[in-house]
Amino acid sequence: MINFSLPVWLKQHRLVVGEMLLAIAMTACTALTSQSLASPSKTSSLVSHTQNATAEPLEQQAVQVIRDYYSAIARADYKQAYSAWYGDGTASKQSFQQFKQGFANTKSTTVKVGEPSRIDGAAGSSYIEIPVTVTAITKNGTQQRFRGSYVLRRINNVPGSNPNQQQWLLYSAKITRIN
Repeated sequence: MINFSLPVWLKQHRLVVGEMLLAIAMTACTALTSQSLASPSKTSSLVSHTQNATAEPLEQQAVQVIRDYYSAIARADYKQAYSAWYGDGTASKQSFQQFKQGFANTKSTTVKVGEPSRIDGAAGSSYIEIPVTVTAITKNGTQQRFRGSYVLRRINNVPGSNPNQQQWLLYSAKITRIN
């Protein structure tokens, strides 16, 4: 049997030290559990107990971004639509003025959203591709149809990320006119 001798200061404060170690261990376990439950995972369907019970799945949140994007365009709220693009609009590969000008002749838009792809991850981010069919009516009444898809990106719940970064944003688009 090995006989350990504790330093005098530790003998006098071992109850306090023990309580502190227990508190540290409990805090670490809680943080790890919360982080792993809140982090998106392709292999896990666990939901954090701290999330709202009515929270939408990530795929539906991404679909809603597309719907909100076209709703903003239909209202001529181009600032909101432009801000749906990653990098404060820069992922659209247009300046705000170019983006706004692209809808100058648009009277209304509707979007039909297809089935989202599965969520893929890379280097702390998640990506999803969503197919769309868009119908636009020009100011002179001409109907235009477009088909393609958007790729959306969000930062995962990683150290240093904030809730705004963890929202889906438009990352790229492949949209072509079909009529």
